[in-house]
Amino acid sequence: MDAAKVRQLFPGLKDTIYLNTASVNVGCAPAKAAYELAVERWSSGRFDWMDAERAGEDARAMFAGIIGGTAAEVALVPAVSTAAGIVAANLPAAKHGENIVVAGNEFTSNYYPWLLLRERGYEVRAVAPDGDSDGAPASVFGQAADGGTRLIAVSAVHSANGYRADLPALSRVAARSGAWFFVDACQAAGAVPLDVVRDGVDFLAAASHKFLLGSRGMGYLYVRQGLLEHLRPIVPGWKAARNPTESFYGPDMDLSPTASKLDASLAWFPALAEQAALAIFGRFGITDLLDRNARLTERLVEALAAQAPAFRPFPAEHRSTIVSMPVTDTEAVLARLRQANVVASIREGRIRLSVHFYNSEEELDLVAELIGRS
Repeated sequence: MDAAKVRQLFPGLKDTIYLNTASVNVGCAPAKAAYELAVERWSSGRFDWMDAERAGEDARAMFAGIIGGTAAEVALVPAVSTAAGIVAANLPAAKHGENIVVAGNEFTSNYYPWLLLRERGYEVRAVAPDGDSDGAPASVFGQAADGGTRLIAVSAVHSANGYRADLPALSRVAARSGAWFFVDACQAAGAVPLDVVRDGVDFLAAASHKFLLGSRGMGYLYVRQGLLEHLRPIVPGWKAARNPTESFYGPDMDLSPTASKLDASLAWFPALAEQAALAIFGRFGITDLLDRNARLTERLVEALAAQAPAFRPFPAEHRSTIVSMPVTDTEAVLARLRQANVVASIREGRIRLSVHFYNSEEELDLVAELIGRS
């Protein structure tokens, strides 16, 4: 893979070292061109919404390939919170002792929907992360789960500190309890390898505006094939039908047998941009891009360790493309980075650096040096 050719697709990198993909990616040229064409056609009265719907179907299939699922198992939703809300709404009223297990430091999109289930009788058990790692290992979830656990929710990669969960181990915990296993992959899809079959995932949600290179408004909900018949749509529209273009009006309702019955109305401009952005993964190869992510992350970890001996990264099996670095004065370090045209962020009192395959080794060395001066 030619890293220089990849970087050419991201013109914003010319004068910027961008390490904030965990918030939002730096826009790629293909997506920008798709937006501009859509606006031009819309403003001239020549916009074809069916082109956008076809783009959404292409994106559905491409995302399914990235996570190891099938297009029939993927619903199009605007955000992770929407995906979690659909799953939460499909849990029946709790019986005595039924509970939900989730990490207490989860991002709210993967937390609030489960907290609301208290109103339907569920106990929500918010497990504390391990003090040594800032992550919640499978053993902690195993201690909290029991025969009454109906759902376990976890982030594949924690958005603040980059802790990468052991999904197969967590899946086994869920299976022992007979619980559904929900994964927030917002910081993992497009960044680290995912395989919903291998990892035993029941539900997986992701938004596209981070490592998937798309824009706000596009997201996905994977539902394991065997669970589709147990889920009903929460906000069904014409896209929920078996034959959408034949189902604009009542009185009949014939729902799709696939995950598309859970679709939200598609945001047309983001869908067109999504189609163009996800094609980058196909052009350069998802495996090669993820391998590059792993190598770049290792380069950053090694550079930070050389500059700051007190830096303690996660063990290799729990590393992601997000590296969280404690410093004495976060605001001062962030200001120094901004002066050098480095875009990063602060989370939980630490400098958060999120690497993606469009970064370069030289950039990472420079950023580590800048942080090491603190």
